[in-house]
Amino acid sequence: MSKAIPLYQEVAQRLEETITTGVYEPGERLPSIRDIHREFQVSINTAREAYRLLEDRGIVDPRSHSGHFVLRLPPLCDDCSMDFPDPAESIPRDASAGSLTQRVMQDCMRPGWVNLATAEPPAALLPARRLADLTAKELRRQPERAVSYELPPGPEVLRLEIAKRLFRGSVSVSPDQILITAGCLEAVFLSLMTVCSPGDAVVIESPGFFLFYQLLEKLRLQAIEIPSRPSTGVDPEDLDQILTDAERRRQRGVGPKVAAAVLIANFSNPIGSLIPIERKRRIAAVLERHEVILVEDDMYGEMAWNVERPPSLASFTDPNRTLLCASFSKSIAPGYRVGWIATGPALIGPATHSKLVTSAAVVNPTSLGIAAFLANGGHERWLRSARRHYRESVSQVRRAVLESFPQGTQMTNPAGGMVIWIVLPPQIDVTEVYEQVRREQICFAPGPMFTLSGNYRNCMRVNATKWDPTVEAAIKSIGMAACRAADSSGS
Repeated sequence: MSKAIPLYQEVAQRLEETITTGVYEPGERLPSIRDIHREFQVSINTAREAYRLLEDRGIVDPRSHSGHFVLRLPPLCDDCSMDFPDPAESIPRDASAGSLTQRVMQDCMRPGWVNLATAEPPAALLPARRLADLTAKELRRQPERAVSYELPPGPEVLRLEIAKRLFRGSVSVSPDQILITAGCLEAVFLSLMTVCSPGDAVVIESPGFFLFYQLLEKLRLQAIEIPSRPSTGVDPEDLDQILTDAERRRQRGVGPKVAAAVLIANFSNPIGSLIPIERKRRIAAVLERHEVILVEDDMYGEMAWNVERPPSLASFTDPNRTLLCASFSKSIAPGYRVGWIATGPALIGPATHSKLVTSAAVVNPTSLGIAAFLANGGHERWLRSARRHYRESVSQVRRAVLESFPQGTQMTNPAGGMVIWIVLPPQIDVTEVYEQVRREQICFAPGPMFTLSGNYRNCMRVNATKWDPTVEAAIKSIGMAACRAADSSGS
C-alpha cells in the first residue's frame, strides 16, 4: 500500500471503489471489521477508522450488532452532465456583473435569511476567543503597532509563518517573497493589476468564481473561459488550444494579448474539483510555453478533508511567472481580512508597489493576531477540527439533496472545501427555483452567476458550511421548488 496517505484513508478509498463500481450495492452488507483486518492486513483500529470515515461521508450505514451496510449514493455530477463552453469557440469577452449576481449578493446579506449562497464559515466553528486573546496580548505588548502604518509587504513575523505554511503545499519561498493583503480577493486583484494592462485577456475557469468576473471588469480586462470539469478540473489540452487560438487571433490583429490565467487547482470554486498532480505539471508546461503568467487561488488548499493536503499548482511553475494567492478567510477568521501573495523576486517588487498605491498600508492588529495564532495558537489542531466539521456537513447536505431534489439530479462529491455543485434535470431553469425560495427568505447561488456564456441554467452552488435544522429545512424547500419546476416544465 502507498504511504502517501494515512493507511485508514487508503482502506476507505478501496472500500469506496467496491461500492462505486457496483461490487456492493445499496442495502448490501459490507465485510466486517475483522474481515477488513484480515483481508487488508491492517489493525482492527485502522479498519474501524476506515469505516468511520465512510460513515462521515454518508457512504455506509452502521447498524448495531449487524455490521455496516451500503447507503444509496447520490448520483455524481460527471463531465458529460454540464453544458461547458467549447474551448474551440472560447473568445475574449467583456466581463460584467449581471443583475442576478447583484441580487443574490444583496439577498444573502439580509437579516434573517438562510444564506446558502456564500461560502462563509460559521462563527461558532471559528477560534474567535483564542484569536481575540492573542491579538489583545500582542497589542498590549507593542501598543504602538496598533496605531502605526505598516507599509507593504507587511509584518515580517506573519510572512515568516506563512512561508512555513506554504511549504506544506510544496511551495518554497522566503518571507521576502510574500506580500500581505486584505484577503484573497485583494490578492488576486493586485496580482492582475501587476501583470496585466487594460484590454488584455485573462483565462478564467468556467464555471468560475463570480467575483473574479467583477475584478476583470474593474481592471478593464477581458475574460476567456476554459471548462473546469468536476472530475479533474482544467484540462491542459483545452488550455493549450485556447492559448494557441488566442495567439493566432493576435497575430492577425483581431485579438488581445493573453497576459494571465486565474486558476483554482485545489477544490475549485464552485465545483470543488481537484486537478491531479500530473495534470498540474502539464498545465505548468503549457503556461510556460505560451508565456502566460499564473495567478493561482489556493484558498481551499488547506481545507482538504478526504485526501492529504495537495500541492499547489505554483509548486510546478516558475516563481517569477507565478503569483500564488490565498488567505485565512476560510480557515481561521473571515473578518480579520488577512491574505497574501507569494511570488518570485521578479514580481514581488511590482506587486508590493500595487499594494502601496491602492491601500498604502497593511492592517497591523489583525496581522499580528493571526501571526501569534499560527505560532502559538494550535492552528493545526483547529484545522483538523474544521476538516472533520466540513467533511460531515458536506455529507449531510449531499444526503438531504438526494432525499429532496427531483429524479435525475446530480451533484459533486468534493474531497475538500465547503461547497457543492448541483446539476438539476436539463428542463429546469434554476432562476425560477431561486425566485420561489426567495419568498421563503432562502438564497443560494444559481449557476448562471458563474459564467459569461449563459450556460449552467440548470445548475446551482450551495454552501455546506454547517448542518442544522434550519439548513435542512432550506434544502428541502429548494428541493420542493425544483420538483415543482420539473413538473411544470414536463406538463
